[in-house]
Amino acid sequence: MWTASARRRIGGFEERFARAQASSVVELGWGYGLLQRDFLASWHHNRIVVTGPVDAAEVVAAADEVLGGAGAAHRLVQFNSDAAGDAAAGVFSAAGYQVHERIVAMLHSGVLPARVPNRVESIPFAELRPSLIRDWRADYPDDTDEQIAQLADRVTLYQRGADVSFLGIRDRDGEVLARGELYVADGVAQFENVITRPESRGLGLGRELVAEALHRSRDAGADLWFLIAQAVDWPRGWYRRMGYLDGHQVHAYQRTP
Repeated sequence: MWTASARRRIGGFEERFARAQASSVVELGWGYGLLQRDFLASWHHNRIVVTGPVDAAEVVAAADEVLGGAGAAHRLVQFNSDAAGDAAAGVFSAAGYQVHERIVAMLHSGVLPARVPNRVESIPFAELRPSLIRDWRADYPDDTDEQIAQLADRVTLYQRGADVSFLGIRDRDGEVLARGELYVADGVAQFENVITRPESRGLGLGRELVAEALHRSRDAGADLWFLIAQAVDWPRGWYRRMGYLDGHQVHAYQRTP
């Protein structure tokens, strides 16, 4: 259940995990800026996180100073307070931020599905990378090869903050049909970026991945499981059916180059 203790543990995990991957962290008093100069194409690794009370206009200015000063063309700001994030919408819209996303942390009930034989395996990064490149290229056909490489290779940063497993299901020829990323640290497990190739959807591969990730992380000592999902997208309902419960909502504002 979403107890105060669970929320604190997940919040602490998220912050430690994010900070560990940064090349530098800019302390802002009411929050912090994450910079990863070797992966500027990864917006997630170059963002402002608001954790306390602050005027929204000050956050806009700090994003320009911190992210712009690092050479990033984008702007990404995350408000960890639902109320503060919602209230900032007008200021960010006026500042040219085109995207406002609501993101929900979902906590697993703890009742794990029965473990059955499945096709899930741990895939070394070197073998997974071609699949990452292919998928990112499909999503961002106009990006440069260097930008696509950064988006694929950024997953190597995760090992700085947690024990990481790249879980996947392959066909008989070794092609990755579905994949996800499992992070475990301090008894907390996060499973993210569950992707199934379009031609392989509807076959239950995603369900196999999630179930196996829950069991593997329990075997690794986890007793708290969560993931994040967009508040208005279909996967939220799918994760509910897998035993995840809605929890804390954050707000993310993006301004694209």
